[in-house]
Amino acid sequence: MVMPMWYKASFAAYSQLMTEKLKKRIEAASGPVMDKMADALMESIGKDWQAMIQKSSAKKELHEKLAKIMGESSQKQK
Repeated sequence: MVMPMWYKASFAAYSQLMTEKLKKRIEAASGPVMDKMADALMESIGKDWQAMIQKSSAKKELHEKLAKIMGESSQKQK
């Protein structure tokens, strides 16, 4: 019962170590390119967020205008 626990822990430690070693090698081989890719992705994500905010603001503005029109319309009918 105890041995399988140690095997699992040993495998997890080995996997974590290998992950760190691979990260270092990937960074050395492709770091500058990946930095540029990350910058491009962040720029795109920022633009997407701005578009979502503007779209949300436009919807809110439309909702407020429609509510105002409906309110004016109901007052005229009284």
